[in-house]
Amino acid sequence: MRPGVDAILRLAARPAESTAFSVSYMPEPDEGWLELLAMGLTFDLSGLTPLGQASVAEPYHLFGLDARADASGTEALRLTPGPHLSGASTMLPVLRVLAGLGAELARLPGLKAVGWEPARSQMAPAYFMSAVRGWLVGGAFPALGLTGLNRLDSGGLESEGLALFTGFEIAVEPLPRETVQDVAKLAARAMHMAVLHGAKGIDDLRDAMGRPVIVDRSADEGLLRLWRRA
Repeated sequence: MRPGVDAILRLAARPAESTAFSVSYMPEPDEGWLELLAMGLTFDLSGLTPLGQASVAEPYHLFGLDARADASGTEALRLTPGPHLSGASTMLPVLRVLAGLGAELARLPGLKAVGWEPARSQMAPAYFMSAVRGWLVGGAFPALGLTGLNRLDSGGLESEGLALFTGFEIAVEPLPRETVQDVAKLAARAMHMAVLHGAKGIDDLRDAMGRPVIVDRSADEGLLRLWRRA
């Protein structure tokens, strides 16, 4: 069952594990939403009982979840940047606070999954909390979760959702006999550098064997193709 206003107030009163927040605006409880304040920014949380649940997109990428699990009967909340952030909702500082606030809300009792719609992903709450908390204290960008990876006909992998953070996606081409796991590791490293430094962050990237990664920017303005010489 979805939580109501009281559950969010109780969570806000507990010591924070990643991003402290408070309730900055509380309409009538039957409106089913709250405005939350975190790090000086406001976010809207909707879908609270007794109002109907928030809409949710069908996930494609699952992390820490069993694809065979029965999702029938589950209901959703939705967390979005507040209206005053409409022109800045894709700025990295805002996205970091959004993810951190999501990690706090992932502590709600009974929560089954956390979705990140730009990547069409859903994650187990513990997976999401661990990945986001690590990122917020200087660790790796949670590439497998806040983005997804799609297989290409060439055997390579193309990111999905990275453009929210960088303005572009990446496609990593494989070397002969290279496993998809190795390609995924390189893609994750490239995405981490891209989120930190933009496209130029990939220019000096090398793979696990020390081979330089060549960046092809000519194919598509919104897509960087990464390849290596065998």
